[in-house]
Amino acid sequence: MTDRRDFFSANASIYDDRSGALLADDEAQDLARAARLDPDGTILDVGAGTGRVAIPLARAGFQVVAVDTALPMLDVLGRKAPDLRVRRIAASGSRLPFQSACFDAAVIARLLYLLSDWRDLLRDAIRVVRPGGRILHEWNNGAPDEEWVQIKEKARELFEAAGVANPFHPGARRESEVDECLLAEGLIRRRGIQMPADFQITLGEFLDRIAAGKFSYTWNVPPGVLPGCLTQLRAWASASFDLDRPVPVPRERSWKIYEAT
Repeated sequence: MTDRRDFFSANASIYDDRSGALLADDEAQDLARAARLDPDGTILDVGAGTGRVAIPLARAGFQVVAVDTALPMLDVLGRKAPDLRVRRIAASGSRLPFQSACFDAAVIARLLYLLSDWRDLLRDAIRVVRPGGRILHEWNNGAPDEEWVQIKEKARELFEAAGVANPFHPGARRESEVDECLLAEGLIRRRGIQMPADFQITLGEFLDRIAAGKFSYTWNVPPGVLPGCLTQLRAWASASFDLDRPVPVPRERSWKIYEAT
């Protein structure tokens, strides 16, 4: 299986165009207030990528340490924000090169469904956050009743039937798994914050994007497998949904906030 880090490294220069914004500047302020973050605090962004969370938080006045395994993604971050207080470090999120209890908060956004060692990553993020600090998590992989998620899961089924083992990302399958893990580690769930959907397309356009390889969860599917499976997928989706109806992807952006103990 191809290392998925290679995909993110190879696509770093076009990642923002494909994925859009994640956190607007005013939303970063809202998130900081909801989490009661110390204005003078230092925040760790695990899986920071091109800085779609790190940069808005830095603009809000926080000192941010951005960690990612894909150095080209961090290079894009640096070019986008040369004058902001964002320190970039290429490292594994499950083996963070920091002392324990050295951050006021850790942010993990749109990451844990990518990684087979996501539980180890959570435990190490908890380790480096001081008692009373915060873990902020944003899932963005949809809920089972969302139509685009049902299309995605049907694609998984078709790829597996075509002989592709583990065609999608190997990480957490549901946000509830993440919540259970954090609570089992002794964290306290605090009141989170919900933000409006930031991206809306028709289901037909969603299928077009799958076919064009614009979603990272298809990057591990061999090109020879895609056409036949996608023909079946579109036929199934056409019979199941109105492909011309715009839908938010995801339906909402929900930040979960936890307190370290």
